[in-house]
Amino acid sequence: MIIKWVVTMTATENKRGFRHYGRVIPGLNIPSFKTALKWRGADLQTLRNTIVGPSMTLTPDFERVSFSIDGGHMLAAAYHPSPKSDVLPVIIIIHGLAGDETSANVISSAAYFISLGFPVLRLNLRGAGPSAETSVGPYHGGLSADLAQVVAQAQGYGAGVVLYGISLGGNMMLKYLGEQGAAAPVRAAIAVSAPLCLKTVQIRLMESRNRLYHNYLLLGMRNYAKQMAGQHEADLIARARAAKSLYEFDDQFTAPAHGMSGAEEYYRLNSAQKFIDHIRVPTLIIHACNDPWIPVEDYQARQWDSAGAISLLIADDGGHVGFHGKGHPVPWHERVAAEFMGHLVRQEVAA
Repeated sequence: MIIKWVVTMTATENKRGFRHYGRVIPGLNIPSFKTALKWRGADLQTLRNTIVGPSMTLTPDFERVSFSIDGGHMLAAAYHPSPKSDVLPVIIIIHGLAGDETSANVISSAAYFISLGFPVLRLNLRGAGPSAETSVGPYHGGLSADLAQVVAQAQGYGAGVVLYGISLGGNMMLKYLGEQGAAAPVRAAIAVSAPLCLKTVQIRLMESRNRLYHNYLLLGMRNYAKQMAGQHEADLIARARAAKSLYEFDDQFTAPAHGMSGAEEYYRLNSAQKFIDHIRVPTLIIHACNDPWIPVEDYQARQWDSAGAISLLIADDGGHVGFHGKGHPVPWHERVAAEFMGHLVRQEVAA
């Protein structure tokens, strides 16, 4: 696999703590990334926000808004308006597995983007957070049809839409962008620590070194299924709550709840790797070599076209949605995302 990295990927080499693949955007000023010593390594990077909380927090002031999706269901979101909504796009943050609008990584990113003047929507996917009261779950990493309907209805919340997908939410976002191609009604997109292959993520999470992560996520998903009692047949809920692994949860609950035969079909049909070559919207993907959940090999095995729409940054450190750097309280991936969005806005204004 190391040989394939060298042969198939052309990187812009630098000594700034990351490598840049795919499209290089002229004038984009990407800050260097050097890990904070006390948070060095995959696990400390991953757990930092859980241990001490986000570096920035939100005020309790937001507007509760809803978006209609198929079947008469509604997805709830927390909307943070901005005086600059007429010139800046609204950022729709899509949470990850077992998450919702209150997830630490969602709060961290939302607070930073709001501080820069962007309007923000913290979206709750099917059955997650406040959406549990207005929709039937479970959500999964391929429910791009839901995202398409949210994007269509969110156009008036800012001067266009930017998507920001975290972890599993990033897989959903990349799948949506690939399906839409040049017709996607969004100005830009950012994915952080996103899976490309859902099956390899499950295999990685089931490794012994990830047992605590796996069990934590599985407990969250079991509790999530418990909230859906009454929405599905009792036997389906019972199988979800009895699942001994995330794979079994997907095989016995997530997949059949959406008419799929099992986990293998779910992963095969919905992994982002099948769709990203069709993305035409400016898209930034940020990943870490030492992400303990999402194998970097899935990124290494692809060719990234310098003339395509995707810019890929792979940091030497950063863990899973970590990227806590030295000398700056705001995580590196959030600062890079803000620079990316700001650069696009400046370019459009200049044009």
